[in-house]
Amino acid sequence: MKKFLIWLGCLIAFIVPVISVKADDVSYRIPSYKGHLSISDNSSATFTQEITYDFESDYHGQYVTLGSAKPVPDGFYISGNPTVTATVNGQTKPYVRVEASELSDGTKLKVYNQGHSGDKVVLKVTWQISRILNLYSDVAVLNWFPISDWDKSIGHVDFTVDGLDSNKGELYAHAGFFQKNPQVQRTDEGYNIQFDHFPAKGKLELHAYWPMTPSLKSKNSTNIINSSAKDKFLKQENDIVRNRKIYHIIFYGLFPGLLLVLFVLAIVFYSSVLRSTRPPRFPKDSRLYDIPQNLAPLVLAQNVYNQRFDISGLNSVTYPISFNHMVQATILDLIDRGNLSFSQSRGEPILEFVKSDGLADFEVAFIDMLFDGQSQVKEKDMFSRYYINEGEIEGQYKKAKNRTERDKLRSIGRNIRSLFLEDATRVTQGVENQEKQLGLPSLYRQLTPSETHLSSVANIMFISLYVLIAIGFFLLSIGFSSNLSFLYLLIFFPVITMHLIYRLQINGRANGCLVPENSDIYYQWHSFNNMIKSIGQFNQAELQSIVLWNRILVYATLYGQAKKVSDVLKRYNIHLSNPSLDAFTYSPVSFAMLNNSTALQNYVSASDTVSNFSINSSSGSGGFSGGGFSGGGGGGGGGAF
Repeated sequence: MKKFLIWLGCLIAFIVPVISVKADDVSYRIPSYKGHLSISDNSSATFTQEITYDFESDYHGQYVTLGSAKPVPDGFYISGNPTVTATVNGQTKPYVRVEASELSDGTKLKVYNQGHSGDKVVLKVTWQISRILNLYSDVAVLNWFPISDWDKSIGHVDFTVDGLDSNKGELYAHAGFFQKNPQVQRTDEGYNIQFDHFPAKGKLELHAYWPMTPSLKSKNSTNIINSSAKDKFLKQENDIVRNRKIYHIIFYGLFPGLLLVLFVLAIVFYSSVLRSTRPPRFPKDSRLYDIPQNLAPLVLAQNVYNQRFDISGLNSVTYPISFNHMVQATILDLIDRGNLSFSQSRGEPILEFVKSDGLADFEVAFIDMLFDGQSQVKEKDMFSRYYINEGEIEGQYKKAKNRTERDKLRSIGRNIRSLFLEDATRVTQGVENQEKQLGLPSLYRQLTPSETHLSSVANIMFISLYVLIAIGFFLLSIGFSSNLSFLYLLIFFPVITMHLIYRLQINGRANGCLVPENSDIYYQWHSFNNMIKSIGQFNQAELQSIVLWNRILVYATLYGQAKKVSDVLKRYNIHLSNPSLDAFTYSPVSFAMLNNSTALQNYVSASDTVSNFSINSSSGSGGFSGGGFSGGGGGGGGGAF
């Protein structure tokens, strides 16, 4: 599961682009953008922009960019001295400071026009552009996008193109394969383009042709390409219309349909596995007052709850029985059976080994882990062979001068981890032998080959979903600059949520599915656990009917209910038949000692951390985007600061 989550995290990092967020305190809207392109016979043009800003905060000024991103005609040039005027709340300012800077593919104007929240600013910029047309033997072609990089969406775009004879030419406007088509109207002077709710970073591309006239030929004789272009132009527009339909079919129909089919099939396959491995249902509130079997805690955990001592320790398992509770219950069990004794010396809890009579092999191995060859152990020295000073080693690791020194320090953690795994495996193998000696039935089975196959196929389908969503997202966001890409991003989150839910359930059953024919044993322990959980609500008569309080305390510790049972014993002054266990129960420091027995888990965790120490490193690394729908260049954007 850990590898799966790591892989999934990498995929999320791949799908979700890393966006650098720049702090910007300026709040504003752009309700209107008016553009006017007047083209002359010599292929030059006057381009006027009139942008309306509604400010909702104080501001320092505005900025406008005009690009020359390729492909643009040879000789395309933007004059460096545009005319700028600013009108604030209906009053034209007599002077505004303008700072012009050259970009790698265009020009940027910063207009220092400071004002306050509530201002309406109309910024008018007039540019002079040379060689805006591609000239052929039969037609003059405009292939240019004036809008591409505005920081905010624009409420309404009104764009006019004139200067050449519109009666014999044609103009097309494009805003993207997944945006609505701009409205283009032929006028007496030229063409008018209208577009409502133009998106931020959206592109408006103008693609037009005019028949080659004697005036155009005479004034541009050295720049005319000796080939025809009208048929190519019309074919290009037909291709745009056809491709638009194809892309809509793919991204609105086929792609979502494929995603839906894969998603549904994956859910069906996962659900089939979950149905066939569904555990029997038991009454939630059933109680059993007698101990079902007199089993050692580790045997109970492995046989009834399918929890191995070694795996639980390495993976910090907490459900249904935590590793720490397995350790604590085993210590109490050995005290109850007289193999260990509890005492206090100057208020410090001490565990002492008493006898080996009746100990199984796994219990001998556990005691060896606990005492490390000693006959008695203080609270702070329990499981001392696995102790590792994580903080000290981390400090040494940071000061290490070379890889050899770092590897040596990491090996300390690996050695401790290996030592624990070796000892814990010996305990687990002993538990398995004990199960066989006692003739305990197996309560769990592995997934069948059919169930494993269905689960694997479903997993592959989800992985395919992630790949397809990533492809769709990047094609739409980068290839087509479409906001539809965010819909694919939104699809990703419910898909990954469902995948994680099903994978967690499948993984929980992959290590063992409860066998129905032996489920009555599980049900008995389930009911006994319910009784322990509710023991604090018993009346005195019910409590007096309980005889084996010492064993109940052991199992209550395994279930994480030790304090609840201890409180009942103290409240009703109930004493245990085992003097050592009774002294333990009534000692004010006994359960603090039990809590400190979690040191084993902490040592294992620390060894894992140390063995994986690493040096963190990070590194960090700024135009217009070229290429329009019909192959045009240019670009234009703006905002406020």
